[in-house]
Amino acid sequence: MEKSFSEKKFASLIQRTLLAGVFLSALLLFAGFAFTVSGAPAGTTLLRAGILALLLTPAARVMMLIYGYWRGGEHYFALASFVVLALLGLSILV
Repeated sequence: MEKSFSEKKFASLIQRTLLAGVFLSALLLFAGFAFTVSGAPAGTTLLRAGILALLLTPAARVMMLIYGYWRGGEHYFALASFVVLALLGLSILV
């Protein structure tokens, strides 16, 4: 990888992406559960949004992998990650 984009920065980027996805999902699920218990109609929407955020977290990780590999000059791995992302997208449609 290039000196301006080290493997340590790359790993940190992936870690922050996964943590953000999990925390966002947990926040939405907790809020949705609280609203559902209180009887508010927004609870179901928040629960669905939390599950969607949890499902999209791996796709966000793969997008960060594509970015990191491309920026690091590892175009073969970026292409392989793009194929994985396309398969994830295709599995959503099917």
